[in-house]
Amino acid sequence: MWQQRPAEPAPDDHRTTTVEQGRFCAARCSCGWRGPARRARSRARSDAAEHATALRTDGASGTAPPDGLG
Repeated sequence: MWQQRPAEPAPDDHRTTTVEQGRFCAARCSCGWRGPARRARSRARSDAAEHATALRTDGASGTAPPDGLG
């Protein structure tokens, strides 16, 4: 059976994920942004969500404001 390949993400499409680094977890984005290493996965996921929200409200600048400044 023929399967359709998923569509390529748009250049301005930001896809976030979390990456395990030993005891730490960090958020990453397809735009190259990297969040700080966190001990709590939930906080890394929050960093990723804040990055995506900042891009929607900031006009897709490609970077989120540093912690505490957004």
